[in-house]
Amino acid sequence: MNITQDIDSTYSLRLENGLRVLIVHKQELTTCCVSASVKAGHFFDPSDCPGLAHLLEHMLFMGNVLLPEPNAINELMEQAGGNINAWTGTEFANYHFQVHAQALPRVLPAFAAMLGAPNFDIEQIQSEMKSIDAEFKFKRKDDLRRLYQIHKETANPAHPFAKFSVGNQQTFGQFTTEALQEKLAAFHASLYCASNMTLVIHSPFSVGQLMPWLTQAFEPMPAGEPAALSLPPLYTPEQLGVEIRITPLQAARRMIVTFALPALHLHINTRPLDFISHMLGDEGAGSLFAYLKAKGWITNLIAGSGIEGQGFKDFNINLQLTEAGLAHQADIVSAVFSMIELLKKSASEGWRLQEKAKLNQLARQYDDSHKPLQAMCDLAELHQYFSWQAISEACQREALTSEALIEALSHFIPENLRIKTIAQDLQTDRRCEYYDAAYAISALPAEQLASWQNPPEINAISLPPPNPYIGDSYSLCPLDNRFALPQAIREDKGASFWFCQDHKFRVPKGDVFISFDTPSLAQNIHQVAAKRLWLAGLNDYLQGQFYRAEIAGLHYRIYGHQAGFTLHTRGFSAQQGQLVQKLTRAIHEFEPDPQTFHHVQSMQCQSLQNTLLNKPINRLFSRLSVLIQRNTHAPVELLQAVEKTQFDDVRRVRERAFDYYHLEGLVHGNWTAQAAERIADSVLDISPGAKASPLPRAVAKLPVGRTMIHEVTCDHEDAAVVLYLQAPSNDIWNVAMCMVLEQMLAGSFFTSLRTEKQLGYLVGTGYVPHNQHPGIAFYIQSPTHGPQVLMSHISQFLQQQTREKDFYEGYWPSIQRNLLKQLQDVDLNQSMRSQRIWQGLGANDTQLHRNQQLANTVEAMTFDDIIRYATNMNLNQTFGELVLFSAGKFAPLQTAETDVISNIADFKSKVEFYL
Repeated sequence: MNITQDIDSTYSLRLENGLRVLIVHKQELTTCCVSASVKAGHFFDPSDCPGLAHLLEHMLFMGNVLLPEPNAINELMEQAGGNINAWTGTEFANYHFQVHAQALPRVLPAFAAMLGAPNFDIEQIQSEMKSIDAEFKFKRKDDLRRLYQIHKETANPAHPFAKFSVGNQQTFGQFTTEALQEKLAAFHASLYCASNMTLVIHSPFSVGQLMPWLTQAFEPMPAGEPAALSLPPLYTPEQLGVEIRITPLQAARRMIVTFALPALHLHINTRPLDFISHMLGDEGAGSLFAYLKAKGWITNLIAGSGIEGQGFKDFNINLQLTEAGLAHQADIVSAVFSMIELLKKSASEGWRLQEKAKLNQLARQYDDSHKPLQAMCDLAELHQYFSWQAISEACQREALTSEALIEALSHFIPENLRIKTIAQDLQTDRRCEYYDAAYAISALPAEQLASWQNPPEINAISLPPPNPYIGDSYSLCPLDNRFALPQAIREDKGASFWFCQDHKFRVPKGDVFISFDTPSLAQNIHQVAAKRLWLAGLNDYLQGQFYRAEIAGLHYRIYGHQAGFTLHTRGFSAQQGQLVQKLTRAIHEFEPDPQTFHHVQSMQCQSLQNTLLNKPINRLFSRLSVLIQRNTHAPVELLQAVEKTQFDDVRRVRERAFDYYHLEGLVHGNWTAQAAERIADSVLDISPGAKASPLPRAVAKLPVGRTMIHEVTCDHEDAAVVLYLQAPSNDIWNVAMCMVLEQMLAGSFFTSLRTEKQLGYLVGTGYVPHNQHPGIAFYIQSPTHGPQVLMSHISQFLQQQTREKDFYEGYWPSIQRNLLKQLQDVDLNQSMRSQRIWQGLGANDTQLHRNQQLANTVEAMTFDDIIRYATNMNLNQTFGELVLFSAGKFAPLQTAETDVISNIADFKSKVEFYL
């Protein structure tokens, strides 16, 4: 074995069998992330068995030589304070997990056995075939899946991308289970070998500590041969210069302008597509987006996404169209080519490349997104293509040149164009296989392609000026121990402002929250509808005003809540105070015009209509929040209110809103007390109407001793059920108990009802608090069983668990350990700590004691305490109980009439509330 690199605490190794390993060593970590990338994606599926790679991914969780029981690897990871997951892509499959650091020596051999020595049990193959078929049926009405299948059918049939990649009963059912077992074993033996795999470990352990564990776990894996792909072009000449018209299920008007490129995404040393995405996706004044939006043709633009792999890259410009935009597609594409011409002419302006390099450097230097597992998965796949030295050099040094940019832009030509138009009522002449989506494909007119070769210059489109929000200095302010915890810096009846310094993460960043509790925006559904439209118009107005700030790492969000709305800014602290002041002033001064009103009303109606097409389980959880929270309304009712709202209604509601409200604020991060006070004062000076008391966030008190039932009508064939159990109080004991019970039951519920009984693809549990009030939810969505059967199985499961005392008693110590770890490791970055402080202020926990109190309660808890609590919950003696269901194609749940919630407003008028 050979250690080939040692750069910035990342070490590159190759084991004796050829396995390539990257070790990312960070001594301060308390958790480990591990990702294995295998060159065994669906491109390698046998032509007679599409979906085999996906089936193999499922089978690796169904037992191996070390852990023979199905899902035992999941249970091991949960006991180690983490989780494991996988995906199967085009060229690669990826398996990844995250656990507490101490558990790594224990779980690494099991992970290696999962990858290298699966069992392929006949019964489990049959079970997972059903599971994949349920997954397929679950996604049949997913517009993204339908679009993806059409993409496959309009690509080169000789390219493996064209294969159906998911698998279902049709593709697997043509073989006997024994034949499938042989295919799985052969596929695994040829591709799941050390030479075809990369491994990345992100942990606090040194190379010396990891080496014995690595060699013991992975060196028994056979070396094998690296898989080779010889791919034809992704598209034939007849599949370029085309328009594809697609009819979606959801209300949508979209256009995807695609440039079929060579593998420019693999130019990691120059990354020209990153820069091109940055420029084409700009939303500031003078941008392509601003021009098309001002024309009334689009509402959104995203540039740069698209499939990619060995030898190919789709560069997509995804546009949300208005009704007028649907009639001006050629003009929109012409504007895209005008922008590309501008980019070509300005490619020699070095300052633009330098500015983008600085933005990238700031993003890397102060990255606090804290998604290390995703980062390790990306790194494992990148290592399939490149050495660590090449990856590291590309990350450390921006090397984009004008020449590389010009070369990349030379591929953005009409000859490489594919246009997808997605809208209702388009003319189509065929339907895709598996998903039955209607589409048509035709060549774009030759004269149209020729006109785009020399697009007209558009004076309203220009390249952005230097970004004024990029600072020269990102320094840290001195610490003041008085503000290690939040302290009130401004406080009276109508407003309170809190300040807390960041003493833990020490980054030049911060968060500011300002909540407006506004009685005239929350008293009835008509006010809520007017608020929704006003906020939509406000955000639409602000989009172009502050896009440069977003690009420079200063982010903002304005969103509605039960009692009004909140402004939240985050990012670099240096210029954030000015941003807060400008946004607060805009909130008070903005008045929509009639044109903006009609535009956002149309968009909000479309959004609410699409919400009604969501998957049944999502609809049920959305309705649960509506029933439990007093000032929340169902999308079906809100849609009617939004449709009826007039422009004058919004104007009147907005005027009243700023006469009388309560303001609550928090400044947390890299500021001095004086700077925080200046931010608070600037907000209060603009907010003279802050005279009211805060509004309560009331939660419905479900009755004890009876089960309330509510049906949600849903245009979907699947049935779904959610059983929600509401704790008797929101004190620390009930919160801790609900968290413990949910974690304790989660694994068994999934294994019993999904893996063993195959009731559906979506099966699970969740700890579900509403405004700090705890509860537990159990849910199933099923294409094969009706709500009566699903509810019966949930009830049987809960009753049976009280008889499984010995199993849970052995399981309790690891649950306790993991929960304590979660409660202690809640703040993974500065912004997450800001969120917790803000939530703490909302719960009057100004000293941030709640998590420690929860930890103390969990630590003192005995197993007998849990049994008593669970028994009371199961006997319906202390918990409120609510069942929500959607019948799909099945018979509805049989219910007693007295327990049915048929009218939401009537229910809320009669039920008691926790205040």
